[in-house]
Amino acid sequence: MKKRGITIFGIILLFFCMTVCFQTSVHAEEKNDETEKTEKIEDGVFLDSINVSGMTKEQAAAAIETYLKEVQGYNIQLRVGDHVINATAGELGLCWQDQGAVERALAFGQKGNIIKRYKAKEDLQQEPVRLELDYDVDTKMTKAVLTERCQPLDCEPVNAAMSIIDGEFVIEKEQVGITLKMDESAAMIKEYLTQHWRQGVGEVELAADYKEAEHDSAGLHQVQDILGTASTDYSSSSNNRAQNIRNGTSKLNGIVLFPGEEFSVCDAMVPFSEENGYAMGASYANGTVVESFGGGICQVSTTLYLALLRAEVEVTERRNHSMIVKYVKPSMDAAIAEGSKDLTFKNNLEYPIYIEAYTDGGLVGFVVYGKEYRPEGRTVVYESETVETVESTVELAASDSAFGSIEQTDAPYVGYVARLWKVVTENGEETRTQVNDSTYQMQPAKYAVGTVTDSTEAKNAIYDAIEKNDLNAAYAVINNYG
Repeated sequence: MKKRGITIFGIILLFFCMTVCFQTSVHAEEKNDETEKTEKIEDGVFLDSINVSGMTKEQAAAAIETYLKEVQGYNIQLRVGDHVINATAGELGLCWQDQGAVERALAFGQKGNIIKRYKAKEDLQQEPVRLELDYDVDTKMTKAVLTERCQPLDCEPVNAAMSIIDGEFVIEKEQVGITLKMDESAAMIKEYLTQHWRQGVGEVELAADYKEAEHDSAGLHQVQDILGTASTDYSSSSNNRAQNIRNGTSKLNGIVLFPGEEFSVCDAMVPFSEENGYAMGASYANGTVVESFGGGICQVSTTLYLALLRAEVEVTERRNHSMIVKYVKPSMDAAIAEGSKDLTFKNNLEYPIYIEAYTDGGLVGFVVYGKEYRPEGRTVVYESETVETVESTVELAASDSAFGSIEQTDAPYVGYVARLWKVVTENGEETRTQVNDSTYQMQPAKYAVGTVTDSTEAKNAIYDAIEKNDLNAAYAVINNYG
């Protein structure tokens, strides 16, 4: 019995030892197999769109870098209003945030408890597994692009405009004012690239403040009718005076005035200087004729005044000349002088007006366009009424010239008091409205009379004629004393 018991116990002990050794060997082999498997990523594992199946850690990292360079080259369209600015994702600062992506890929199906590994491998057999990569954005690079390419788009709103080209109206649409919001736009780009976009052409609407133009192009399409015209003749002018008229007229061509807007003719023409295209020409100053830059420019403002009257556009300021002009009737003129006289007008109509100015064949002319608002058959004419006439006189002055010489230094101008009437005929009925009144100074004919002589009697006689402003007496003295 003793020998049998020892034998049975030994067999049991031997079986136990063999079992332990076997299990230890199996565990060791499993551990070795697991170590070999973790060196490569399971088949069917993707990082974003990168297939990293069977790759080592180093191979997967290289594949990610190659992929990053690819996605950094994709174009991202940055929109600001109607503007589109292009920049690559790399220029905008796209980079990786996820440094543990390869480790996650290596671990999938190979780490964790038996159940977790089993489930992961079962999933791989059904379909590939995509692990997302986390992007990041370097905000400094983003703002550098915005500053260089987008911020220059900042602008103030621009009203719609129009012009005449080859006899046809051309309308330019209004422009919206833009002010880019730098910080908010940079944050929007970062959110888009890291949270929404993965690859391909992208698009981001940047943050900006928008300010609408005060006037759009809708009203300009209504400008089709001629409301009023006027022209005056300057063909007899000197070369300098003609230059001033042409130069001043060019500065008034293409005026667009929206309803309620007011315009200053003087502001559009000044400064009256050589640098601004003007030459020396005759003009009125302090009741006399002088040479000044821009002399003759008032014929331009006068012609525009007549066109505005016929268009029945509201004239808010008008001043007459100090002395009468010859190219229009009394009270039909409109003088301008820097700092003292101006012609201003306001668009009192429902739609915009456009003013065309021209010089051609010795004529200066204006055409006022708009939308005709007056009933058919209605007529408007303007009549000049002279209320008073003051005939010119003679004014003699002594000069150091030799006795017997008489030289006219200033031409005479008749003085006037005048009114302008607006006469409207509609449905057979006539109404008259006074538009303005004007007073023009009388300018005497001025003469310089020579007084240098050895004869005291002759000198006294000529001075007596000068004191009396008697030109005939002066000629008589000269004839009497030879």
